[in-house]
Amino acid sequence: MAETRYLNHRLECPYCKTIRLRIPEDAYPDTPIACDDCGEYLGTWDELQTDLARQGGTSGAFLIEKGRIRKIG
Repeated sequence: MAETRYLNHRLECPYCKTIRLRIPEDAYPDTPIACDDCGEYLGTWDELQTDLARQGGTSGAFLIEKGRIRKIG
């Protein structure tokens, strides 16, 4: 059985425990990003992208698309 990998830290909402981001199409590094489920502030777009990269997001393990993060491969 393959090992399941989960995201944590800033990408998971500490309030409702989901990983759904409300990201505007024209997001800049300092754009504030909120949880799409509960609306709570999660960090800036730059902070969240940095956290995704730290967790393997740039190695092809996860894909962020339209504010949703999914495991690939």
